Amino acid sequence: MIKVGLVGEDPNDTSSIKNLLEQRYNGKVQFKELTKNSTGANLDSLGKFKRVLKKKFDDSNCSFIVYVRDLDELESHKEKLSERIKWFKDLNDHVNSDGILMLNIWELEALILGDIETFNKMYNVSHKPGNPMFVRDPKKVLIDITSKNRKQFKESHCPDIFKQLSIDKVERNCSCFKKFIAEFNEKLN
Repeated sequence: MIKVGLVGEDPNDTSSIKNLLEQRYNGKVQFKELTKNSTGANLDSLGKFKRVLKKKFDDSNCSFIVYVRDLDELESHKEKLSERIKWFKDLNDHVNSDGILMLNIWELEALILGDIETFNKMYNVSHKPGNPMFVRDPKKVLIDITSKNRKQFKESHCPDIFKQLSIDKVERNCSCFKKFIAEFNEKLN
């Protein structure tokens, strides 16, 4: 079994992605969250974070790392896109990992909109979005959808939601995730 490290902006993000990917790769890949206490601010100040990540990666016996980051913008924002790619390359080179960047357009919650039927059932709502890759601030959209419900969406719900999402629907409806899965499959072969 291949070991793959996960690094993200928030422990909820890495747990969520781990839960989603395990639907397809359980038994083939063991996902290991390398930086459980990291947040977006830690990731942007690379000095200390690089050293910590390098040690955790070296100790983990992982083959490579999946770096989960939010673009915090739409994909058309080239300056922000270049900034995230540079961040990934700097960190990945330091760790000597042949890693993959999983760049979420705007934020991770856009992937929930890729399987909105599951979310609708979980929260007893009926939302029908367009293309999830064009939704600005998907977290706010999910909060607004459930604002009148007794059970309201919170960011901390993401790991449980991602366990129930259909990875096939998310891949089909979210171009950023589809691109990531193609790279990930290539890396495993």
